[in-house]
Amino acid sequence: MLRELVQAIGIPLALLLLAVLALEHWGDRLPPWLQRLAERPAWLWNTGIGLIIGLSLLRWLLQR
Repeated sequence: MLRELVQAIGIPLALLLLAVLALEHWGDRLPPWLQRLAERPAWLWNTGIGLIIGLSLLRWLLQR
């Protein structure tokens, strides 16, 4: 049960952390396709990540 919770919440959070660290490291030297993505509003990305985490948690709760 704990393993599933770690998978449902830990994997999306780890991906989010890696993405944030990569963006902080690259700064203005992003590849062109990432620069286009970086120009989008932050709320769009935050909503998407929130949905991933929330749906993962819901899936875990429903499978219990």
